[in-house]
Amino acid sequence: MMTSKSLTILCCAALASAAAFAHHNPAAHYIVDERVEIDGVVTEFRPVNPHSRIYFDVTNERGEIEQWMAEGDSIINLRRAGWAIDEFKPGDRIHILGRPSRDGSRLVEWTFITRPDGSEVGGGNGQVGERLRIMEARLSEYRRQRGQ
Repeated sequence: MMTSKSLTILCCAALASAAAFAHHNPAAHYIVDERVEIDGVVTEFRPVNPHSRIYFDVTNERGEIEQWMAEGDSIINLRRAGWAIDEFKPGDRIHILGRPSRDGSRLVEWTFITRPDGSEVGGGNGQVGERLRIMEARLSEYRRQRGQ
């Protein structure tokens, strides 16, 4: 028979896990089956948790400036991937490939960010392939150091 303490612990664990899964489902905010490409100029980079943000200006077809925000991975994961705290600075030109917002707002979940020189920096939210590449590089380095 389950004790009151055990039932309380089980309920707390269930609630905590449900909240964690709900927060990290991008389909709540983004159209996950679509991609958009946007060119802009960085106004601010906020390397924070749970999702880093890049605020940037986009010039629309009428020549007007629109303010956008791109959301990516946590700063913890970005730093593991080699990102610096000042990876992007105001004035940096960027090209973003990402998922558009579900509600049509000027919000995008970035998959890749490309610099004017053509280098891609990745850092998109939950990019499994990118994380696997980083893990494989670290494993290769470990093996090299051990002479394997």
